[in-house]
Amino acid sequence: MASLNRVVLDWTGFTGGPGVSVFYTGGVGSGTSDLRVFFDALKAFFPSALTINFPTSGDTIDDSSGIINGVWSSGAVASVVGTGAGAYAAGVGTWVDWRTNGVVGHRRVQGRTFLAPMVIGAFDTNGTMFATTLTAIGTAAATLVATGDLSIWHRPPVGTFSGGSGHVVTGYRTRDQVTSLRTRRT
Repeated sequence: MASLNRVVLDWTGFTGGPGVSVFYTGGVGSGTSDLRVFFDALKAFFPSALTINFPTSGDTIDDSSGIINGVWSSGAVASVVGTGAGAYAAGVGTWVDWRTNGVVGHRRVQGRTFLAPMVIGAFDTNGTMFATTLTAIGTAAATLVATGDLSIWHRPPVGTFSGGSGHVVTGYRTRDQVTSLRTRRT
């Protein structure tokens, strides 16, 4: 049993928002500085109305049970504000798959971070991502994997408070595909 820091980033200021991205880190620090470097490298693909805010504190959880067992705190980290120009479609972008060496129930443990919305300049004329966009995302992801303390939390089985686990991110994958996020809000 280990403790993981749960880091919740708030995405605000854009049509279709707000949104959140949840990350887990396993070290002493929160990892917010490393996460800021990742998103700052991608700000040209986000509309100028979008702001990603980084917390100065959050919950720690027991990775086996998911039960909150403490609080982490860190210094303030500046928000990332999109610098992309032009139109964007609310909720449309791409994603990064985060890879681990973990296996649970005969399946690899992996995570996913959605990067949406993205400005029209991130997309090729055929509706997929520009190669330069994917390269930039890959470079930022590689830096986060190499310098960050990113983990993926595998939840315990439904109805139990044991059997969960944390797994260090060891790699990433990007795809030349587009995603569309939907909401249940009315």
